[in-house]
Amino acid sequence: LPMRGRTSLRLLNLLSPLIASPAVAFPRPPALSRGLCFSSTNPLRQNRGQYGKLVMAATNFKVACIQLEAGKDKKANVANAATQIDTACKEGAELIVLPECFNSPYGTKYFPEYAEDVTMGESDTAIMLSTKAREHGVFIIGGSFPEKDNDKLYNTCIAFNKAGDMVCKHRKMHLFDIDIPGQITFKESDTLSPGDSPTIFDLSEHDGPAARIGIGICYDIRFPELCALYRNSGCNVLVFPGAFNMVTGPAHWELLARGRAVDNQCFMAFCSPARDDTADYTAWGHSLVFDPWGDKLGELDEKAGILYADIDLTQVVTRRTNMPYHFQKRNDVYSLESPFLPKKKDKK
Repeated sequence: LPMRGRTSLRLLNLLSPLIASPAVAFPRPPALSRGLCFSSTNPLRQNRGQYGKLVMAATNFKVACIQLEAGKDKKANVANAATQIDTACKEGAELIVLPECFNSPYGTKYFPEYAEDVTMGESDTAIMLSTKAREHGVFIIGGSFPEKDNDKLYNTCIAFNKAGDMVCKHRKMHLFDIDIPGQITFKESDTLSPGDSPTIFDLSEHDGPAARIGIGICYDIRFPELCALYRNSGCNVLVFPGAFNMVTGPAHWELLARGRAVDNQCFMAFCSPARDDTADYTAWGHSLVFDPWGDKLGELDEKAGILYADIDLTQVVTRRTNMPYHFQKRNDVYSLESPFLPKKKDKK
């Protein structure tokens, strides 16, 4: 019999098969005392792992979205993030989410200066996140910060399990290149390179709740195919660090977050930096969380703060059972194809 507050992964993923994506261990970076683990560069093309097995996992957990101020002092930014993680953990948060570019100002001229080499272990930011995850025994989705890899720069989100191991890394796939005359012009591609793969963080593979999380960064949310890919891969939670501005924020921030939650019948957490009217780039703020029905579980204003939300993953099963539109799609008319999804076998 299922324990109270727990259910089987087989039940939770009844409406969308879980495709496990076990982490792949890389050599230990010289600057870290602990080894780092990364998800495969092709995270959805793995053996099915736990699917079909009766595995007990919690269905309820508390998430904390930390809306941080980020100035030009990187050490101060990282220290502040560490302090706020401590605060969130004292309030019982089990999953910590940080905002986009939390260790630096957001701007193409800042990315080269603030970039860190995560793969080689030359990252004080990654070390802090690993230390805090291990210290408190929590999961951390570390917002994003500029990452250096050889001669390329990326806008990168790294995630840690409760042991402090880095288990996945998402590089922003869709770069923020826009030109709205008289309002805002921004071109991330002037300095950044795009990532080339989706990223799933399955907490149940690391002694956590039955949350299978699809990760994206900011502009990624404007591409519904990515979230649909996560839905097709068994995700029941979407987490997107983001930094919308004073033009796109009022217009689309809440709209897109709620839309993705409803489209995919999953929880959606959208975590922003706090607003700084003196910065080169002014963030909208308003971190928020939606449930699979599109109800808002909480929202911050523009100021620094922590948003807590209680997640009940059985709601995903309920909504997907009551309205199974995932299975009512006209695949004979349209379909989602991706090299990261298993190919369908031809019917004989």
